[in-house]
Amino acid sequence: MTELGDVIRDVILGRSGADALAALARAMRSYVTAHPGRYTATVGAEFVGPDDPLLAASTRVIETLAAALRGYGIAQSDMVHAIRTLRCTLHGFAVLQAGQAFQWSPDADESFEWLIGFVDRGLRPASG
Repeated sequence: MTELGDVIRDVILGRSGADALAALARAMRSYVTAHPGRYTATVGAEFVGPDDPLLAASTRVIETLAAALRGYGIAQSDMVHAIRTLRCTLHGFAVLQAGQAFQWSPDADESFEWLIGFVDRGLRPASG
């Protein structure tokens, strides 16, 4: 989680909105597909207390996701939902790709870019 936190924090610095979202999404996907075992080992790991280094690293990842989402003007009361939605979406795609689940089609990169656009449109405030 510390490595992932470093990677995603570094790519969103100085970015906002769709640019931050795309950078974060690509970095997370790259990390998970390059290190699927490390990433999977952190999913569902229970924290042993308030001083657990995994808790600190996980909190930093969540705070980075929140920072990437701030450019969308999401209400604070909805932020936890937006973070969970983004995390689940990126996690799902990256884990499936790391597990070779996209063998039926060679255009996973194109699908991922489509996913980023889809999430970006979903996060934008409704007009009208």
